[in-house]
Amino acid sequence: MARIVVRRLGLGVVVLAGLSAASFCFFASQTEPYSEHPLLPQYWGWLKGLFSGASFHPLPGHELLDALGHTACLLAVGLLLVVVLSVAFAVTAARWRGSGLDLLLRAMSYLTWAVPAFLLALLIQDLTNTLGNAHGLGPFPIAGWPGSCPAGIGLDSGTINPCPAAGTGAVYVLNVLRYLALPALTLALAFVGLHGRYLRSALVETLDAPFVVTARAKGLSERRVLLRHALRASLVTFSAVLLADFGAVLGTVLAVDWIYQVHGLGWLFVSQFPQASDAPLNVDALELLVLVIAAVVIVFSLLGELAVVTLDPRLRGER
Repeated sequence: MARIVVRRLGLGVVVLAGLSAASFCFFASQTEPYSEHPLLPQYWGWLKGLFSGASFHPLPGHELLDALGHTACLLAVGLLLVVVLSVAFAVTAARWRGSGLDLLLRAMSYLTWAVPAFLLALLIQDLTNTLGNAHGLGPFPIAGWPGSCPAGIGLDSGTINPCPAAGTGAVYVLNVLRYLALPALTLALAFVGLHGRYLRSALVETLDAPFVVTARAKGLSERRVLLRHALRASLVTFSAVLLADFGAVLGTVLAVDWIYQVHGLGWLFVSQFPQASDAPLNVDALELLVLVIAAVVIVFSLLGELAVVTLDPRLRGER
């Protein structure tokens, strides 16, 4: 296990170094006064500023931490919905495999996976606006974060005025869940089609395994065989695929964050560009955000790999 951690951390450092150098040179070449001087010495100065703290000045600490927290909340709720909906989809489809219900569920999964996440977010916003009003649908706001109500987001989202207070304690937690409902649902729909099919395929294969046939021969009900034996064995494969796809999930979270204005890392990243504000391109802030986002992907990819190895001890000797 320790060898896996050391090897992956070493690879992560190399990836971060290459990515930060390439992104700094790209952003700096697009704006003055960076483009008027050699880029590599400027990058070296920025890199040294990471250890002294000078490179963190372009973004206030509380703003970056708040964005990280909002992104983490959206990611957690979204992944929870992905797991719950994928398990429900896979169990239902595998239980009645070959039936019309199975065919319908698989067709719906292909449809949700075929639609890009940003387009799906805009469609859900538009549908919510049509069924509800410019503020949202029932208790679920169409955009924003508790205490922050943006205007003109998505397709004709309107303005929430006056903006409700964020609240404190349990009220704040409830408000966070209300504001995250639509973004998390968008994230779940974007991935449940793919990962639900993975889990269904693993379940169908496991249901034909000898130990499942033995469980049936002992007189266990099909429901017990499916949930207690086949599903438990198939979750290792499902977890490995989902955790390996963390980079794509985080990228989708950043796009959904900007459309729903959750004020996470995606919103903070896009807001540094001149098209999103009147300020010039903020190279230092963009570079810092790229580094933070890449570090999050690397850390969670490592944690995901360790989780998979823990779930399936057979993999320990292979890595």
